[in-house]
Amino acid sequence: MQLRFYTITIILLLSFVGFGQALKVPDSLVDVSYEQLNESYLKIYNDTLKSNIYLNTILTKAIKDNNRERQARSYCYLSYYAKKESEKLALLDKSIKISENLSDASYLLLPYSFKGSYYYNKGNYSSALNNYLKTLEVAREVNSINYIYITQHNIALIKTHLGKYEEALSIFKEGFLYEKNKKDFDLEHYLESLLSLADSYRYNKILDSATFYNKEGIIKSKNEYKKMYSSFVINEGINQYYKKNFAAAKDSIDKGLSLKNIYNPLNAEIITLGMFYSGKIQNKLGHNEKALYYFLKQDSLVQKKKIFIPEIRQGYEFIINNYKQKKDKDKQLEYINKLLLLDSITNKQRNFVTNKLFTEFDTPKLISEKEQIIALLEKENTKISSQNIIISILLAISLIGGSYYYHRQRLYKKRFLKLLNKTNTAYQKKGRSDTDPSETSAINKETLNHLIDKLQVFEEKQGYLKQGLNAKDLAKSFGSNASYLSKVVNTFKEKNFTSYINDLRIDFVVNKLREDRIFRKYTVKAIAQEIGFNNAEAFAKAFYKKTGIYPSYFIKELEKR
Repeated sequence: MQLRFYTITIILLLSFVGFGQALKVPDSLVDVSYEQLNESYLKIYNDTLKSNIYLNTILTKAIKDNNRERQARSYCYLSYYAKKESEKLALLDKSIKISENLSDASYLLLPYSFKGSYYYNKGNYSSALNNYLKTLEVAREVNSINYIYITQHNIALIKTHLGKYEEALSIFKEGFLYEKNKKDFDLEHYLESLLSLADSYRYNKILDSATFYNKEGIIKSKNEYKKMYSSFVINEGINQYYKKNFAAAKDSIDKGLSLKNIYNPLNAEIITLGMFYSGKIQNKLGHNEKALYYFLKQDSLVQKKKIFIPEIRQGYEFIINNYKQKKDKDKQLEYINKLLLLDSITNKQRNFVTNKLFTEFDTPKLISEKEQIIALLEKENTKISSQNIIISILLAISLIGGSYYYHRQRLYKKRFLKLLNKTNTAYQKKGRSDTDPSETSAINKETLNHLIDKLQVFEEKQGYLKQGLNAKDLAKSFGSNASYLSKVVNTFKEKNFTSYINDLRIDFVVNKLREDRIFRKYTVKAIAQEIGFNNAEAFAKAFYKKTGIYPSYFIKELEKR
């Protein structure tokens, strides 16, 4: 968030003192309610000095009234305006300490999230991850869907820095769909999600998709939210570098950098990347001295802002080789030490963060697999004495299995041909006049028609491709409830909600696989995620239930043709 500064009278400046101290509230604010103060603050939050006056007034009143909720929130907001790093963290820790003793755990969400972002912007990904995981734990506890998606987005940014590009892309896709379709649409959050998605496609070397989303961001931010326009321009410039359009890449990066406020710490990372890729472009064009200029600029930012991005390592390698060729041993040694420091910090953080992610998400699964293996080994030991019998049985089974396999392949072939020749028809909706009134008698006609129309739009817009879809959330987005929605689906679609969603996804993916050769190159896991399934197993099961064959078989046969 970009801060703007305004001139305020010396009296107001003197009235602001350090956090937690007694503040003499301006006479004009003495009798103003919390609600009015908060409303006034939100109108001028970009004005640092005035914001501090309102927030400290709220804090002083809250301390006097022993209002712990207002205190917690005030300390958190004040951290945003604190200039000293130690003061920022102290304010956030104070907010967390107060919030931990409140009955409403949701007060912990903001300070933990702020603290995570503080460390992320400092390049301290291990501390950032610790705070994001705490945020995620609280968000799940209080069922804050918005904070769950925001925090998952932030964790995906860390995964990107670890080189886990495919995992990060999956999270960014899910977050983008959430921001795009949520009822209380927020343009800033939508554009942030769009920017990360475009960036993630580039890291996954899907460059055309990266360009598509960058261009959408450029158009929308230029017309509606200029603050993010330069970031999309720089991002597309970097993308053009990988497309080997060096002239276009240079123009975009130069334009984007010229629009960036270099004094805003939130811009430090993208400006550093802009300098790094400017150097790479000049190197590709054979302009070594210009390349050196940009790589040295990159280093200057790293030293001032303490930014440690593994991606920029090549810039230091170029500087070292350049000074080596010039036989400048002092400079060569200086930048070797800087590169060693960068490697040391990034490797240390990579190891810690990777271990933390592994511990938090993967260890329980590994323990479960270990127990299963032990159980299998114990069973295996009891079967040793019956080995000959088992071998005989296996031989018999193999003979039967061979016959069964031949029969099954013929059956699969018939089902494949039937599926291949099936025309792409829209999902059939049962007409309103065909409804059995007894099945939906609890729903008035207006609500019934409303839900039917909503389902039609939902299908047309392919809302069923969203991950984590459930009847409760979908009904809520329709302005209804899960009970009514389930009755309408049962009656008009003649199946339960899960089967309804899965069948829509399978119909979609069958046509997509038939028509899109590139899509057929995806792994089954990637296809599953693209169409909303949580994992490949659930997708394969739903595909088989609908078509009688497995997706891998269907793709293999399509490729043969």
